Amino acid sequence: MTAGMLALIVTPVAAAPVSAAAVTKSEVAGLSPTAPALVLGAPGTAYDPAGDPPAWYAMADAYDTGTAQSPTRPVQAGYYGHYDAGGHTEPGRLTSVNGGNNFTAPTGDGREATARLDDGRVLSVGFVGQAPPANAGARPQQRTLKIAYSSDDGGSYGEALSAQISIAPQAFNGATANFYPNNLVQVPGGPVLMAGYAVTADSTAATAMLLSSFDQGLTWALRSTIAQGTTARGFSETGLVLASNGDLVAVMRTSSYDNLWVRRSTTAGTSWTGAAAPIAEFAAAANGNRPFGRINPRLSLLPNGILALVAGRPDNFVALSYDGTGRTWDVKRSFYDNHSVADPQNMNEGSSGNADLAWTEANRAVLMADSCHAITYEGAPRNKCTWHGATMSDGTTTYQMKRVLADILTPGAGKIDLGGKVAAGTVQLGGDYDTAIAGHPRTGSRGAVDGSNEMWSSAIRSGGAGVFDISLDRTYTLSKVGLSLAIGGTASATVQTRLTTDAAWTDWYSVTNQSGYALKYTTPAASRPARYVRVLAGESSICPPGVTAPCSQLNEIELYADDVNSFENDPVNGIPRGYSIDRTVDDAGVGHLGVWVSQTTAGSGSSRVLRIVDSSSVHLPAARRLDSTATTKTVGFRFHPDRWRTTGAAGSSALLFDILTGTRQAAFHFALTREGTVRYHDGSVWRTLGTGQSFNPSASCTGGCVWTDIEVRATTTTATVTVNGQNIGTATRFDGATTSLTGHQFAASSTAEIDENFLVDDVSSRNG
Repeated sequence: MTAGMLALIVTPVAAAPVSAAAVTKSEVAGLSPTAPALVLGAPGTAYDPAGDPPAWYAMADAYDTGTAQSPTRPVQAGYYGHYDAGGHTEPGRLTSVNGGNNFTAPTGDGREATARLDDGRVLSVGFVGQAPPANAGARPQQRTLKIAYSSDDGGSYGEALSAQISIAPQAFNGATANFYPNNLVQVPGGPVLMAGYAVTADSTAATAMLLSSFDQGLTWALRSTIAQGTTARGFSETGLVLASNGDLVAVMRTSSYDNLWVRRSTTAGTSWTGAAAPIAEFAAAANGNRPFGRINPRLSLLPNGILALVAGRPDNFVALSYDGTGRTWDVKRSFYDNHSVADPQNMNEGSSGNADLAWTEANRAVLMADSCHAITYEGAPRNKCTWHGATMSDGTTTYQMKRVLADILTPGAGKIDLGGKVAAGTVQLGGDYDTAIAGHPRTGSRGAVDGSNEMWSSAIRSGGAGVFDISLDRTYTLSKVGLSLAIGGTASATVQTRLTTDAAWTDWYSVTNQSGYALKYTTPAASRPARYVRVLAGESSICPPGVTAPCSQLNEIELYADDVNSFENDPVNGIPRGYSIDRTVDDAGVGHLGVWVSQTTAGSGSSRVLRIVDSSSVHLPAARRLDSTATTKTVGFRFHPDRWRTTGAAGSSALLFDILTGTRQAAFHFALTREGTVRYHDGSVWRTLGTGQSFNPSASCTGGCVWTDIEVRATTTTATVTVNGQNIGTATRFDGATTSLTGHQFAASSTAEIDENFLVDDVSSRNG
């Protein structure tokens, strides 16, 4: 973890009570909500094999499973169990069903090169078992590869089949020269593409090639040469992706380790624009240090339109292209390092650098790496973490597979969790897309709010243009919309809104002939208060297989509001963007935060919430956000107690909520107590609003968690409190002043007392 990461990632572990005296207090700010961001979690161990057999070379893929009503996306992670350069065996496989947090014990074979086909199956192409045709001669142009198909979204594969490949007019440099498949891409409505490499005739250098198949992988022909190897530079491992703008982007390893090289095509690989070139952002420094990995590049376009690239050696790196095109790489970071402390740039120590990734949510991915490279050298098996006795930076010297969870965020903190709210029944969908396409259970209306950019996870209608309606749970001031329409094709759409069911629909904005492979965001000139949203989706230029033309598609929609912080587009286990939290370091040197964005329980209508946990007797967990200064401010939020402190007098365990003046001073000071009362402090004593219990304080989630809606409308002198839509009374100021209002704060109830755990969500704030 880098030094800067301390401000961003919180370790969500219930700590033992701490009684040491506090020695320092500070405030830690979250990232800006108006800029994109990459936030990396701490490395975790996905697999630590007993007895320390080889486990290296990370592989990862994930495909949509389940139904539109109950969508899932398991991660399949692979690794090699043989020594590099010491023979080749089928990779092992690990599975995660919780977004890469944990992985099961190895079962079955891992897969390095896979792709979702247009027909919904998953194709896998393997390296092991290939052979030249009989009587091929000294320099054959064909080989046989093993392929397999999965009809359960990559969960299992059928019997291996033989596929024929031809690299003519190129030829292999000998009958035993192999073709190394690296990445597969299905062009919607077109061929399957395979990037790989081989040593070609009259050469000792590898050449990067693009093969295509028009029969779902049974036969392959050379589509184009991506980069021809020469005595000066060979091109081998090749990452491949359809970028957000539809370009085909290939990123390659070279034999000189000078950089990663890139080439792009606007014709799905039949031709290439310009020669292959090194990536400027990854160029070595003047002292020769490499700022980014040099081998095994892997690419993935997230549903939110950000393109991610991983590569390694030395270490394991991730880079992001925020516009999704790969023309520029805006940020690059090491996500797992295990190198020689004495010689960090030495590529022959520690991790092999063979990294991979798979996206798990629209704005999240799991990054995979290995701890130590297993290699055969001078006829003997070696571990690159131990073979020279170097001290490793991660302290790991055994073979392990590592995982890092990455939040890959677009601008905006007000993303409405449409999928979660639909599942909870608080948002309703309607229109022309309710019916799923037979054989594709992730289609139907809810396919457009499931967070995926897979083609068969869409709202699809046969019969032409269609209407897609959203009835929101309340009025929002909408500020931004993300639309993904026809994956691989073009389509037009108009977004309309209204405030009430009897009002006329009014256009908000339109897109014409939009194309691409992920969400594209529009911020209209003016925000729009709305309770109801309608998308008029035009006819698509292409239709998925089996869907009769004309058809229309809404692959995905996201709505953002500028008057709410939903935490849906914030880093899990990190500080919410736009907020600041308090930090205390006790006299034992232990730091305490106690506030982070948490993944929440099913049925809550939200996938991420703000969690406030008090487990330290020297620290008061608190989070605050400052807005524009105003004389009248309305703040609302949802609240659920995960745990109350059960000791102490009535009212002693509570979520504290303040309307602020200045930077930290409470103008109004409220407490939501474990007895279900709402109290305020008038500067002298605590007073109760209303009579009796104002909300259900149950922490139980049996049959569904109980959430309470709170709204406070404050002036410079008084504040009216509403609970679940009912006015329960008016509070006076805590500080006795009449200064303007600036923001709000949430906190646990006591510095000295512990054992509280609260959830806060959908925080709205507006002036007036």
